[in-house]
Amino acid sequence: MSLSKQSRNLLNSKKASITNPRLVVLGLLLQEGRPLTIEQLLKLSKGKLAQSTLYRVINDLREFDLITEFTTPENTIVVELNTEDSNHHHHIFCEKCGRIIDIELDSQLEDDIEKEVSNIEGRYSLSIRGHSLELIGICDTCNLKN
Repeated sequence: MSLSKQSRNLLNSKKASITNPRLVVLGLLLQEGRPLTIEQLLKLSKGKLAQSTLYRVINDLREFDLITEFTTPENTIVVELNTEDSNHHHHIFCEKCGRIIDIELDSQLEDDIEKEVSNIEGRYSLSIRGHSLELIGICDTCNLKN
């Protein structure tokens, strides 16, 4: 199935209007198959998206729950595609090249974290919408360069 068709199907699944900028962003995320920064999306779009348009599209796609947005330890905004088969996961950030690696925790550890989050909600009388674990290190490629 073409990237354009996959992008259209994703938008249709959320009853979202199909616009060219939305198709471009979803197509790039599908094509790359990894989290992308705003800068990477702009570069990969090869002039098809203005930065202001990209921020609007990201906001729209996040509201439709088609993408997840997070921030790197360097405060860079990163977006990744939400798919039916994507599970809750966390990230490792390479502090040299900026590579982002998706990781899943052991289910028991994830359950323990959820219990602790629930305890924190009760202790501080608040509602937590989500959590993330960030690991920072140096990837194999960067290690080999040293």
